[in-house]
Amino acid sequence: MNRIFSIIIATIVTITTSLHGQETTKYYFTLDDVVQIAKEQSLNAIIARQRFRASYFNFMDYRATFLPKLTLNVNPTSWDHSIQTVQNIDPNDPSKLIISEIEANTLSSTANLALSQNVGLTGGNVSLGSDFSLRQYFNNTDQKKQYKTSPLLFSFSQPLNGYNRFRWLKEIEPLRYEEAKQNYVVQMENVASQAADYFFLLAIDQVKLKMTQTNFNNTDTLFTISKGRYALGTVAEDALLQVQLRYMQAEGRLNSAEIDLEASLNQLRSYLGFKDNVDIELIIDSKVPDFKVPYEVALDYALSGNPNMLSYRRQILEAESAVALAKSQKGITLDLKASFGINNSRYKFIDAYSPSFGDQEGVSVGIRVPILDGKQVQNRYLNAKSNLEVIETQIQQEEIDFRQNVYLQVRRFNMQENQLRIAATADTVAQKGYDVSYQRYIIGRGSITDLNIADSDKDRAKMEYMTELRTYWRYYYAIRRLTLFDFYANKRLEENYDSMISD
Repeated sequence: MNRIFSIIIATIVTITTSLHGQETTKYYFTLDDVVQIAKEQSLNAIIARQRFRASYFNFMDYRATFLPKLTLNVNPTSWDHSIQTVQNIDPNDPSKLIISEIEANTLSSTANLALSQNVGLTGGNVSLGSDFSLRQYFNNTDQKKQYKTSPLLFSFSQPLNGYNRFRWLKEIEPLRYEEAKQNYVVQMENVASQAADYFFLLAIDQVKLKMTQTNFNNTDTLFTISKGRYALGTVAEDALLQVQLRYMQAEGRLNSAEIDLEASLNQLRSYLGFKDNVDIELIIDSKVPDFKVPYEVALDYALSGNPNMLSYRRQILEAESAVALAKSQKGITLDLKASFGINNSRYKFIDAYSPSFGDQEGVSVGIRVPILDGKQVQNRYLNAKSNLEVIETQIQQEEIDFRQNVYLQVRRFNMQENQLRIAATADTVAQKGYDVSYQRYIIGRGSITDLNIADSDKDRAKMEYMTELRTYWRYYYAIRRLTLFDFYANKRLEENYDSMISD
């Protein structure tokens, strides 16, 4: 409901500002409103969605690796003018061949239609295709055209070096996609956290402005009273000067507070994607969610849900794949290729597809033997092994740091509610203390020094309370970002991935 409400608000703001030009429109937003609007239309949220879409299409590209592919390759025209060796049967002695060289001048066309499939189990490839070629001669030969056809041709290729790249893809790419999903949730929590931070920066400045306005009005009253008492001789000149100084300082603080408010308003407005003629008044709720986060539970959710854990696993798999590839290139490597089918060669098109096809078979084994390579292959293998060890060591340390970070964030969050309660009590006490000092001065029983001290304590306590409230929500979103779990609602954080893909 909050999300729908925020979208409606954003739409109303856009329409209203369009209709009224530069007329300023004011809206009242809670923290939830600001967070939801930021998730919908902030630049960071839009970038996060586009990054996820890119990850999704990369994953679809990986899945297509294991789907059949039908490909048509056509070479419409190829011209060749060269000296070629020709073998013909001796008409006088069929057991002999006459070898001669002729000046060939040919124009050829080829076409191939193939259905191919990668074999994930072995790392090879199979295909079923059909070939056609036409060669037209422009020299002094009896036949001007020659058709060659292979209506059916089955082929199979298989590397025999022990490295199956498809097997590694099946382990790495789904992990990478899950990592992208969790990263998107983290990025949305980053958006929420940043929006909350801008919310409280503006909220603090709004409170500060109201506070400085009240202080200015109070000092104006006190200055007027003090001038009257000074005229009656009941207030000394130094006391009057203190009140006057306080009045001038309050006026300066009021001007500074107005500028600070405008700056923080522009910051939040820009982050939410609003125009300059939209004014925002924040509704500050002093109540915070009442719950504690158990460390062990938080750690379990963090270890199972945080994308860092998937990233660690993926990095190790990628390094292991690099080691396996480098190892497969050591020593003798073999590649097997085999094909069989039927073919024909005729001087007429209709004859090229006559039933009298001949068999076509072929088997080849490619052998690669490194004799002198300056130990390049060996160095690649040793480098891949060293890189794997470095990554494993780094990840071990990062996992330790990650656990410690979860512990610290849980401790901070669980203690922050008490810190906020203390700050709220101090704010109430300081405000009452100031009210008492103010009334005592009004009736002539208090000193201006005591009033100034009470005023400073009041302002400091109010700002400390707002700062502690801002810190609470920082810790709140930090816990959500680490664990991808909402402990207040007792559910995992999820996003509608399908809606982003279909947009």
